[in-house]
Amino acid sequence: MNELSEIDLYKLGLLRLVADLRSFTAAAEKAGISQSAITRQIQSMESQLGVKLLERTTRSVTLTEPGAILLRETEAVPNLLSGAMRRIREEYLDIRKEIRVGISTELTLTHIPGIFHGQERSHPDVRILVSQESDGSLFDRVRTNGLDLAIVCGAGKMLDQVEVIHTIDDQFWLVASKESVIPEEGGSSANWRKWASDQKWLFPPETSATRGLIDGWVATLGLKPKPSMEMENHDLMVQLVALGMGVAFVPRRALSGFSRRHKVVRVPVPIELCRKLVAVVPRFTSVPEHVRNFVSGILFS
Repeated sequence: MNELSEIDLYKLGLLRLVADLRSFTAAAEKAGISQSAITRQIQSMESQLGVKLLERTTRSVTLTEPGAILLRETEAVPNLLSGAMRRIREEYLDIRKEIRVGISTELTLTHIPGIFHGQERSHPDVRILVSQESDGSLFDRVRTNGLDLAIVCGAGKMLDQVEVIHTIDDQFWLVASKESVIPEEGGSSANWRKWASDQKWLFPPETSATRGLIDGWVATLGLKPKPSMEMENHDLMVQLVALGMGVAFVPRRALSGFSRRHKVVRVPVPIELCRKLVAVVPRFTSVPEHVRNFVSGILFS
């Protein structure tokens, strides 16, 4: 007999529920079964595998290392099954197609029209479910088949866990308040570094992919600016720059929709800064045609 034949989705779901809630009692209540029933199911899995999956104390329940491996390595299984069932309904039962799209919080509001415009014009019959989350969260959801597609910053170690199907060049400009004194274009590098060192800088958070890109740019020029503020939202950054609260690198596209653009000025820089945005899909499933159509409708590349 296959040693995994008794470990089905139901038992895996119960194990995940107990691990998340750290309680057999709470998990049983949420699952709508008795505590003894959920205990028997977990014990059956442990007997089948020959290892303990949970450590039980009078106060809490925690995963053992084998339990953590089991849940981590099967994290995508429920989403794979639900995705396959949804794909069958869409392809063979004439159910309305849908795309679960994730948008990085590092994108600006003015990125959005270029991403969705083509879809609305060409395939308005496809239902779009949109969520906006951090890059790390989006990578995890695509990796585990929780999303069909995500638009994220193209940096980070998780790219090898997903499939990149589209790349977008996203140029950054350094901007300052219109009232600021800025260095002359083509001036000496020493004067430029002196100017940069005197500024208050608005940076993305240290954990963001864009911050890593900016830190690399800063290091290349031998600068050591200290951020006066950190924020993930580039639209907010532009607003604060216009108020004279500092200088910031922001996507060029962020300025196109900024109603007070006359309040900011572009600062010439010795080295241009550009990041890559990527459209990513789950690596181990085929990409449906309506998802590929969505990506082909993105206006910029």
